Amino acid sequence: MVNERWIVLLIVIGAIGVLWRTPALAAVAVIGLTIIVISLILRERTLRKVRYQRRLNETRVFIGETVNVACRVTNDGRLPIVSLLTRDDAPRGFIEVAEDGTIDPEADPSDLISLSQAVSLKSRAFASRTFSLKATRRGHFPFKPAALNALDLLALAESERVDNLRDGILVYPRVFSMDELELPPQQPLGEVVALRRFIEDPSRNMGARDYQPGDPFRMIHWKATAHRGALQTRVSEHTSDPTTMILLNVMTFPEDWYGVEVERFEWAVSVAASIATWAHESGATIGLSSNGCTPGLPEALRVKPRRSPDQLAKVLESLAFISAFTLSRFEEFLLSEQRNIPFGATLLIVSPIFTPKIAEAIHRLHTLGKRIAVVCVDTQAPDISGLPCPMFHLPPNPQYAAWSRQYASVNEKEEEAG
Repeated sequence: MVNERWIVLLIVIGAIGVLWRTPALAAVAVIGLTIIVISLILRERTLRKVRYQRRLNETRVFIGETVNVACRVTNDGRLPIVSLLTRDDAPRGFIEVAEDGTIDPEADPSDLISLSQAVSLKSRAFASRTFSLKATRRGHFPFKPAALNALDLLALAESERVDNLRDGILVYPRVFSMDELELPPQQPLGEVVALRRFIEDPSRNMGARDYQPGDPFRMIHWKATAHRGALQTRVSEHTSDPTTMILLNVMTFPEDWYGVEVERFEWAVSVAASIATWAHESGATIGLSSNGCTPGLPEALRVKPRRSPDQLAKVLESLAFISAFTLSRFEEFLLSEQRNIPFGATLLIVSPIFTPKIAEAIHRLHTLGKRIAVVCVDTQAPDISGLPCPMFHLPPNPQYAAWSRQYASVNEKEEEAG
């Protein structure tokens, strides 16, 4: 490679040749310096018209699905490139799938998968290679910048460039059917969506009536009260569209300073995603709220229920980003979150733990007339004696045991690298 020592050496040789009047030494110096100057010029032009592209056939997948990543490097210049090395890596959390569909049994999703290529390119030529990556955990996985190293036509100087390609893959949590989760298809969870009971929609006001003991304070019609001189309550239209609000607890121990049990936390996220998918497909308006948060956001995760074609995608996307960082205790969250939940919505609680304080909060919600169902994903069946709502116990799926250990190892390596 060209460096300052060679330039200094050739200058010294040229000076000696001139002083000693030796044409051969002077010629060697001139030729050498000319080659170096040409090499430096070529080095500036080598990567000027080289394009590196990373194309993904999918940017949003579920755990277990495969993404094809096509890496292509193109030489649009007039000069050939003797040697070109593209250094690129796939994010941790994926396993490479061979062309015949097989997977190396010793493959570790916590390792980086190299997408690098070493090629030589003629003018107006390109080289490409496709990698198949199988997603093994949920989350958003951005690709790191790709580096290009090339030798000039004389193979004397090396040029380098870094391309910050903004590519990423969003992996949704694994979704199971109700049969796979062994939840009853109809009663009582199915009744939340299948039963088209009429409920009042406070957004559709029909008029007012005399206040009756037990009417919610927020339903008082203040203008009608001032007009008639007696308390009046709003009368709303009725709707048969059910609303299901999923409340996810990210705490896996009674105290958050105990840490996080990855297996139960990820299983709870997957169960919440499965219930959201089932409720959406059953025709319900779904929403999501949690005492956890997503990285970079200082507030709790919340997706308001809406009748939108992409509502399920928003819920699954939020569950893909959610972390086990707790902003408040779940029993406190259950009571404070009610102001953000639409009137008449059914509460589907998914929690890795079930404590007496959570049970007390559920009793308070029940006395307020809330329709509630609880899914506990603890390893042991909780005591549900006296609970005023249906409750189901879903211990962590055995296949999540090995998977969660891989998930934890990936996180450890990312923390070391970060």
